[in-house]
Amino acid sequence: MIRIFLFLIFSINFCFSQQTKKVDFLEMNAQVEIDTLNYTVNGKVQIKFKALQNIDSVYLDGVNMSITPIENSPYKIVEDNNKVWITSNFKKNNEYTAEFSYECEPKQTVYFVGFSSDIKEYDSQVWTQGQGKYTSHWLPSLDDMNDKMIFNITYLAPKNYEVVANGKLSRTRSRLNHKSWKFEMKRPMSSYLVAFAMGNFRGTTTKSENGTPLQLYLETRHTDKVSSTYKHHNEIFNFLENKINVKYPWQNFKQVAVRDFLYAGMENTTLNTFSEEFVVDEIGVNDKSFVNVQAHELAHQWFGNLVTETSSKHHWLHEGFATFYALEAERKIFGEDYYFFKIYKTAEELKTLSDTGKGQVLVKTGGSSLTYYEKGAWALIILRDIVGDEVFDKAVENYLTKHAYKNVNTEDFISEVESEYGQSLVDYKNRWLHQKAFQSRETLRFLKKNEFVQDYMKLAAYRETRLTLKEELIDESLDFPVNEYIGQEAVYQLNNENLELSLPLYKKALKTNNLYVRQAVATSLTSVPKALKSEYESLLEDKSYNTIENALLHLWMSFPEDKHRYLDLTQDVIGFQDKNVRLLWLTLNLATPDYQPKKKPEVFKELSQHTSSGYPYQVRRHAFGYLYQIDTFTQDNYKDLMQGVFHPVWQFQKFCRELLDTLMKSDRHKSALLKLTDGFSTKEKTFFNNRY
Repeated sequence: MIRIFLFLIFSINFCFSQQTKKVDFLEMNAQVEIDTLNYTVNGKVQIKFKALQNIDSVYLDGVNMSITPIENSPYKIVEDNNKVWITSNFKKNNEYTAEFSYECEPKQTVYFVGFSSDIKEYDSQVWTQGQGKYTSHWLPSLDDMNDKMIFNITYLAPKNYEVVANGKLSRTRSRLNHKSWKFEMKRPMSSYLVAFAMGNFRGTTTKSENGTPLQLYLETRHTDKVSSTYKHHNEIFNFLENKINVKYPWQNFKQVAVRDFLYAGMENTTLNTFSEEFVVDEIGVNDKSFVNVQAHELAHQWFGNLVTETSSKHHWLHEGFATFYALEAERKIFGEDYYFFKIYKTAEELKTLSDTGKGQVLVKTGGSSLTYYEKGAWALIILRDIVGDEVFDKAVENYLTKHAYKNVNTEDFISEVESEYGQSLVDYKNRWLHQKAFQSRETLRFLKKNEFVQDYMKLAAYRETRLTLKEELIDESLDFPVNEYIGQEAVYQLNNENLELSLPLYKKALKTNNLYVRQAVATSLTSVPKALKSEYESLLEDKSYNTIENALLHLWMSFPEDKHRYLDLTQDVIGFQDKNVRLLWLTLNLATPDYQPKKKPEVFKELSQHTSSGYPYQVRRHAFGYLYQIDTFTQDNYKDLMQGVFHPVWQFQKFCRELLDTLMKSDRHKSALLKLTDGFSTKEKTFFNNRY
């Protein structure tokens, strides 16, 4: 029995892996209904495919789906083992069309956000994240990214929402309390890039130099932040299209910010979904630039979407290229020093990892983000340096053109470079693609060609040197006009140094009026000397929420006699989407007993309520952290924490579990939590009892 069972498993797996040789899926026309009451998805699918061999069955991936074929279907269509099987007598080179309905309750990939919340500040949303192979949790599709098809999907949703999805919106229809949005694609794409976002969004449209519609969406409460959030949007698009020298390959390009997104951004075909934390006002944009994420995800429309890896072994062809071209866009917008500072920092990270024996081969499955993204970008930087700009750019153009809408491996790219270069790149491939060790000497030689890097490294070499031996160099580094990267390095080197020597240098740094040099003072100088008080107080007026947050905390701690004044000055500042300044202000208010512009119970209530599941996870994380600092939790806070241990964003889930572990070490908190266990859900009880 064991032998037969293993044979069957092998046969099924073999069948799955070989399907692309037997069938070519051409087009899907689907209708998808989003049920916001039951958190389910149901729909109708018409799938067109071509048999490449004489076969008796084909399949789509569909996780935990209930399938109903259309009446009088010529095919047998059933769901089995998370596959939608379509069986008949299919003949080689013939095309077929199958139709069926489906229902599912997705456990991942589709996220219903805010529907159980009564917090009026935030509207509810539904969005997808199908990274890799997970679209099959809500739409019968193909987990194998090697089979691409054209998707035309009509979405049905409550009419008070806006739906944004892949392709061109060709039609909308309203019917009673529902509305439909029909989106059409012209070109084939991998299933993992199918996506939609539904919410109270409002869009604005511009056009690129070549006429591509560029559509920008934010929630209606953020309409005043469109220009600051999407600053440089057109410039980025036009620059990348010209730099890559291959016309943008899709009908339009859309971007939408969603709440509680799992990553910074995702490059769905024609639709970049990104985290709402990048939605900023005219002050926040100084601290949280969306340029890198915006450019990275846009570059994926060529590298990943137009040409797609054959397997994760070649994942650097997606992430390395996207990182490389995002750096190029930042270089265009922010300048050479910014560019070289960033790649210098990533080289330091990669060298440290490599020196500790944790380096990874680039062309291999299971690599880390640092490997695929940063080492991948460095591999391209060095390759361009070897072959020259002209050869590199032409090879990239040839690579994209030759393999458009197809799947590729690393050799497909390298062969185009070798063809254009006229020489073998075997040594390069051995060093950069197939070695674990990061080529730090080669990168250092490249970096040292840049004058800024030379100056920065000269100063960085003094990090472990006493201030008496580098005072003159630090002073020169802060001369007008200050280089903000070298100026920040100079400030950080003053930390824990003799105050008599460092004080005039701190004053000089603050007088530079460079936002980021001043921010370095705010973040590094935590105990403010009285002799620097007035200059340091000016940081509260800087156009930076990071600076204000740090300056407020450090001034409040350093000068108890002026706590009221500092709180008065910052009482109306909210900060980023995570409310970083406001939540700090509430905590400091509670920690200042004689400060009473509002009654303390009201202040605590405002702070405490931010742990609720209706708030973005970044806000909740801050609120939990501050409640821990003042060591006060309500029953609702404990319940919110238990809910957080199952949050889909793994960073927040990890934070909640670690905080719960810490609280359970306290007899007081442990007793309070144990009294609440009867009210926990079955899932929460199981977790709690197994862990404690």
